[in-house]
Amino acid sequence: MDAFLNLKLKQLWEEKLPFVCFRLPNQNQLTLYFQKDTQLHYTQDLKCSGFVMAPYDANSNVPFIPDQFVEKVQFKNEFSEDLDASEVVLDTREKTFFKTLVKKAKDTIAAGKLTKVVLSQTQKLTSNKSILNVFEELLNRYPLAMVYLWHHPQVGTWFGATPEQFISSQKEGSQTVALAGTQIYHQSKPPRWTKKETEEQALVALQVEQDLRTLFPHDQIKKSETSNQRAGNLVHLCTHFQFPALNGNLFEVAQALHPTPAVGGVPKAAAQDFIQTHELHNRSFYTGFLGPITSTTTQLFVNLRCGRWTPEEVTLYVGAGITAQSDPDKEWEETLRKAKTLASVL
Repeated sequence: MDAFLNLKLKQLWEEKLPFVCFRLPNQNQLTLYFQKDTQLHYTQDLKCSGFVMAPYDANSNVPFIPDQFVEKVQFKNEFSEDLDASEVVLDTREKTFFKTLVKKAKDTIAAGKLTKVVLSQTQKLTSNKSILNVFEELLNRYPLAMVYLWHHPQVGTWFGATPEQFISSQKEGSQTVALAGTQIYHQSKPPRWTKKETEEQALVALQVEQDLRTLFPHDQIKKSETSNQRAGNLVHLCTHFQFPALNGNLFEVAQALHPTPAVGGVPKAAAQDFIQTHELHNRSFYTGFLGPITSTTTQLFVNLRCGRWTPEEVTLYVGAGITAQSDPDKEWEETLRKAKTLASVL
């Protein structure tokens, strides 16, 4: 990492001042927003200029760090092959509970009350690295992701590398994606998707399209063919959508799309009720959205592959999409694959 930026981050950390450092996908520029006081800024309508950190709960206020004080440096990616995640030891005590929850979800789907629901679990680990070292490792390992480190003494410290765009908008137009399905990436072997995975992706894409149609005419929404999207050592199914440029209506679009069916489910309300009733942990910022907003551009991402950092313990958040074809053992293993990928940088 750039020596100046590294020193600046250490100074902000030691002085307990709020900051967020991030790199957008496929870019070689690191951006730092920071504060010179500890005020906690909130936005209720996303009409702000800065980096927003929206929680999963759509009824909660959205904290943000203003872009009043900014540093930008070039980041030379020192690409590292994905670290061996096979040696990562995870907690399996929640396996029985998670599998039982998957079965409950399948029963609810069979009863016609749900089509898909995303269930998550947490993994608590320790790390002998500093959070800045973890952040730098994420930057090197995930050049195709939105990689960030967020810190506010009144909110906590979060980090992540998310592959999923939420809303991107410039004067030329806006974009979002539908993302589902997860497999291990093999350079020499393209993924072979199961019926469960392709059907799940179709459900997610259909819901995103329906959400957009509540705000835009059908002929203003363009949908791509579904393709593969790599994220570190994982690969997903992805469908891109284009729609008109935002015109002061970012909040309305965010309300319509969040939570996306890739992190909530279908139908939305029923899936959220199921999650709220049955998940034991508070998702907090996991599966919310985050990113920089200015008066002219929006770059928001769904907060996947993320964790909350404290010096004593790191909490990782991972999930899996449950449909009628889901196998409880395989869904549990999918959450472990995702957790190991993130845990290997710790």
